[in-house]
Amino acid sequence: MLTTSHTEPGAFETLHLDFESGAFDGWSVKRLSSEHSADIQSKIVRTGTRACRFELRPGDYVSQGHRAELRDPYNVVWDEEVWYGFSTFIAPDFELPETIGCVLAQWHDQAKLGDPSGKPPIAMRYRGDRLIFTGAYGRVAGPVPDTRYEFASIPDFPKGVWHDFVFRVFWSRHGISEIEAWLGKETIIDWRGPLAYENEVEGPYFKLGLYWSPPGPKPIVAYHDNYSRGHSFAEVDPSVQHVAAGA
Repeated sequence: MLTTSHTEPGAFETLHLDFESGAFDGWSVKRLSSEHSADIQSKIVRTGTRACRFELRPGDYVSQGHRAELRDPYNVVWDEEVWYGFSTFIAPDFELPETIGCVLAQWHDQAKLGDPSGKPPIAMRYRGDRLIFTGAYGRVAGPVPDTRYEFASIPDFPKGVWHDFVFRVFWSRHGISEIEAWLGKETIIDWRGPLAYENEVEGPYFKLGLYWSPPGPKPIVAYHDNYSRGHSFAEVDPSVQHVAAGA
């Protein structure tokens, strides 16, 4: 585990979004093109009684991309440490050509209106049979960042089972950022360096679901459950059913 001096908790309140209410309460933006894009169901769940089933079909185009995504409303504050946790289940029949990757979760930059967006500072992608964690850094946001990263790659990533992810990210715009990530209790990322885009005032935000570019030849399905944003591993541990705000 990284040794860090960033011990001051962020000013944000801990958030739990677990779909137990049967609605998309708490998600600020829903980039869903059709009813099939996101379905809160009870057949395949990680904790509790409900999880969200995401389906992406070749013609599903919304918000300048082929996607089915939900957004956490929070934009991080620079030089702030944030913990994130969620569980993901890739359907057994999920299959794409090696030339097409699918983003399952991403931390996206917040460009000003009219300015170009950049590649995600952090993204969790499935390509072929691998789960890949990528990133980007640049002085100015744009489609071709100054630096691209591959933080980790997991070959032969199992489908048809739940996987629990926890991330600790210290977000710095001009300094050194830090990323730690766990799959279950196993460390999969232990990294520090420049991250995100120096020209952007607002910090990145988190999105969960499915996104591909270009679109694949047939529908794909994945499930997500028990998303949390907080100040420690215990607060966001997706193997534990947390009490959602207002429940």
